[in-house]
Amino acid sequence: MKRLCAALFTGLTVVVLAAALDLTGKWDVEFIFDDRGLGDGGFDCALKQDAEQLTGTCSDGTAPVTGELKGQNVSWRMKAGVTQETITFTGIVNEAGTSMKGRFSMPGKGGSFVAAKE
Repeated sequence: MKRLCAALFTGLTVVVLAAALDLTGKWDVEFIFDDRGLGDGGFDCALKQDAEQLTGTCSDGTAPVTGELKGQNVSWRMKAGVTQETITFTGIVNEAGTSMKGRFSMPGKGGSFVAAKE
């Protein structure tokens, strides 16, 4: 019985945590390429969350974003730059929903990123 109660409590905690995360808002994203010869940088994003789905724009509205949040796992894609390459970001959101970190990839390049909700 104690094991069942503990399992139910753990499961409910995860459900409440996932339901509590809301990524809607403005985010400051900083990135570092694995190839140190490439310039690091950053940009802002405006995200909107509807259930598990993410939409929005980055880089002053010039780069559309689509993605999803499942628990604390986030994945989003955007098209950016002159060539409009798709950049994919995958990472983990903190329990408060105020920061995320992970990896990004694009054709022939990749690196790490951190983002903070403004």
